[in-house]
Amino acid sequence: MIDRSARAQLSKNLRLLISGKISNDQFEDTVPTTEDAAIQAITEMAGLLYGDMSEHRLVGLHSIEPSDRREALRWILFLDSDFEYRWPQIPLPGLTPMRRTRSTFARWLSKVGALSPKQAGRFLASGDHLAWPFISRAEYKHALRHPKRLAGLRS
Repeated sequence: MIDRSARAQLSKNLRLLISGKISNDQFEDTVPTTEDAAIQAITEMAGLLYGDMSEHRLVGLHSIEPSDRREALRWILFLDSDFEYRWPQIPLPGLTPMRRTRSTFARWLSKVGALSPKQAGRFLASGDHLAWPFISRAEYKHALRHPKRLAGLRS
């Protein structure tokens, strides 16, 4: 189920977060409540971009790596698309930032202490993890070819 309103809100707030215009606490306070599975999954991933011990913006010492920014932009592209979130739901309690040397998705998957090897394998077999939250690179490439933002106006 796609909740267009919730996705638009999370997309906007994620853009504001990674640009340093709102703090981590402001971001968390604006997460929409919805049944759209993409909202929960992307919100969990976004939590890996910042620490939650204090309120701060993602600038200066708290700025994110360029690779994490590119991943977050892919999440925004997904939120703006019309694709269903088709990855399995896996509860990962207590997500906290880890070393900034690995991609955000790799950090998320490294929290597999909450998952059995079978669950982790099933999750990874569900799609192309390099395209997450898209299920495949084909979906991702389609969204890149047909963006909702910065697509320009045709006369």
